[in-house]
Amino acid sequence: MTILGRKRRVAVAAMLALSVVLAFTAARCDRRTPGAAAPVAADETLADGVRRIDVRFACGDTTCAAWLFRPPGVARPPLVVMGHGFAGTRDAGLPYFAERFARAGMAALVFDYRHFGASGGLPRQVVDPWRQLDDWRAALAWGRARPDLDGGRVALWGTSLGAGHALTVAAGDAGLAAVVAQVPMIDSDQEGEATFYGPTWVARLLASAWLDMAASAYGADPIELPAIAPAGGFGMIVDDRASAAAARLAEPGTRYRNAVAARSIFLFDDYNPAPRLDAIRAPVLLIASPRDRFAPFAAVEAFAARAPGVELVRIDADHFDVYLAPVRDAAADAAVAFLRRRFGID
Repeated sequence: MTILGRKRRVAVAAMLALSVVLAFTAARCDRRTPGAAAPVAADETLADGVRRIDVRFACGDTTCAAWLFRPPGVARPPLVVMGHGFAGTRDAGLPYFAERFARAGMAALVFDYRHFGASGGLPRQVVDPWRQLDDWRAALAWGRARPDLDGGRVALWGTSLGAGHALTVAAGDAGLAAVVAQVPMIDSDQEGEATFYGPTWVARLLASAWLDMAASAYGADPIELPAIAPAGGFGMIVDDRASAAAARLAEPGTRYRNAVAARSIFLFDDYNPAPRLDAIRAPVLLIASPRDRFAPFAAVEAFAARAPGVELVRIDADHFDVYLAPVRDAAADAAVAFLRRRFGID
């Protein structure tokens, strides 16, 4: 789930136009206030002997919640660190992929970003890509330090905006074994065909964001917008197909909420994985679709064409289809095969 192209440019222009007001507001904004993570839950044994362990790791002024999926019968397995896209949580679609990795002999650490899900961080539902990048680095450091995991064999797996994060982190980390970027948001200067909904939508989005920023300066709870709304509604994304797919992911018992703090659009200034991609040294697998209407395939193709060590697997699906059968099966098959090769698992 991403904010792409024109949204970002319009938001940046608005920030410049109101720089004095926003500078005052941001100085008092309480978005970095600590908040506690949810209590640790009991371990669970899943199908085929996979263990799911609820863990916490420190990040900034609070803690992130994560599940560690451990494969049966492997003393020090390699590790795949996994993160979701825009407003996603660890329990919305990602356990399927984590269990697939664990059954293939790899541990998988699936975490919630701060401000989301079971992780700490107040106010809630604030998407800050820079803090999320720090969450990735903290998860990676935690996994490498575990004596029961093979810290010398660690990979990153990200999806959508999380794939952009994984690639950005990999650009600054020469010790990774591999990176898997699924339906990746690679270049935020390129606009997906289904990411702009007209000038009225822009005006309402900016007004909501400004009001949220102003209210936050005085400690008010965030003004929340739907992350994904059906056609005719209002949200960060307005699309019937995306809305239907997201509804299927929000199964009973998940902590996923279809809500984003409106101020989030102002926190993406200068965020763009594309300029950093050439610094990646780890092998990369891109899983992407020419039919993706939200993360432009052209950026994926351009990266794959120019960078050595990059593999591209094409799937035939729209952006959000990758979390649902049968598309997720094909995506997981490709990721498992790639990671087993890179980890040297027979």
